[in-house]
Amino acid sequence: MKVIKWMDENLEKGICTILLTTMTIIISMQLILRWTGQKLDWTEEIARYCFVWLVYIACSYGVKRRAHIKVDAVMLLFRGKGKMAIKIISNALFFVFAAVVSYQGVLLLKKLSLSGQVSPAVQIPMVIPYASYTVGFIMVMFRLVQDTVLIIKEERKV
Repeated sequence: MKVIKWMDENLEKGICTILLTTMTIIISMQLILRWTGQKLDWTEEIARYCFVWLVYIACSYGVKRRAHIKVDAVMLLFRGKGKMAIKIISNALFFVFAAVVSYQGVLLLKKLSLSGQVSPAVQIPMVIPYASYTVGFIMVMFRLVQDTVLIIKEERKV
């Protein structure tokens, strides 16, 4: 149970930390090697893929922390259960968007896996970088369900 609680609190944060650290090391290494006249072909590609994964995992982290940009003007018009309903509707709409993106991502991943396409420098299957938004939005959907449950629990306490 402790492992699940730790993962719930730290999964996205840990993955984002690893990806950002990897990007920083790789880009710094490339910069230093350019000063010495050497070049590594794979560094830019790996850094780009790490960044893409970072963006979509951080999207899930933003949902968990309720840190996404939103228009709060509508919330000022409502109180109590009305405010709760707006929050739930907002989460439901975001969930539908995330579900559509995830579904389209799965379709794209099927096509990519059949094509056997690989990245130019590193020669990894392109399924890996393209899986970022599918995985990220599946995590977003999970976090939206969690957030909706929390909204309902918070309203019951009041």
